[in-house]
Amino acid sequence: SDLMNQILGGLVRNMTDEEINQFAENLLRPQLNAGIEASRQNFETTKLSKEQEIANLAANLTRAIDEQNSAYRQSKANVETAALTRGMGRSSYTLQTLANQGDALAKAVRELTDENARKTGQIQDQITQAAKQNSQTQGRLNTDFASQLAAKVQELKDTQRREDNSNYLTAISAAMGQQTTGTQQTTGTTDTTGTTDTASHTTSTTGSAGSGGSSKKKKASSDVDAISYG
Repeated sequence: SDLMNQILGGLVRNMTDEEINQFAENLLRPQLNAGIEASRQNFETTKLSKEQEIANLAANLTRAIDEQNSAYRQSKANVETAALTRGMGRSSYTLQTLANQGDALAKAVRELTDENARKTGQIQDQITQAAKQNSQTQGRLNTDFASQLAAKVQELKDTQRREDNSNYLTAISAAMGQQTTGTQQTTGTTDTTGTTDTASHTTSTTGSAGSGGSSKKKKASSDVDAISYG
């Protein structure tokens, strides 16, 4: 249990799956947002440009129709003046001439309007195509982002797993090293104490033997003296 606590204590806490996903998204999201924004701005620029073209066409049409009306009015005035001068004010010829000029005006205005509608339609189609392209680009960017995000998450998980294994082995090595060092220190203390105790016992034994020998020698000397005096 102590060894396991030492091992676990040497490990760095791993990120959860949710944290890994969030970390990967934070890495990749700015690139996605930049791509989407670039596509949107490109579309907006194109749209504004095309809308300006449509506005210019409308202005040109208005100006062209005004010119046609002005020309018609001038032509009508000329016909009427000439007819009055010749005394043909309301003759069938004069009336037919004026009708023909009115038809010519209507035809010119119709042609101008139709041409304007055709060109405007083409430009509107270009705007629609640009919008479609923008949508497709953003869809592709989002699809690519999803794939890149999944790959980055897997890469981070694999990297964390490798680092986890490496850290685990390092923690085990460190923990085992601490346990080994502690065992060596305990053994060394026992050996030293044993040696000291043995030396002490040896000295004590030697001292007792010397004391006993001296006593025996003194007793023998007294015995000799007693025999000599008797």
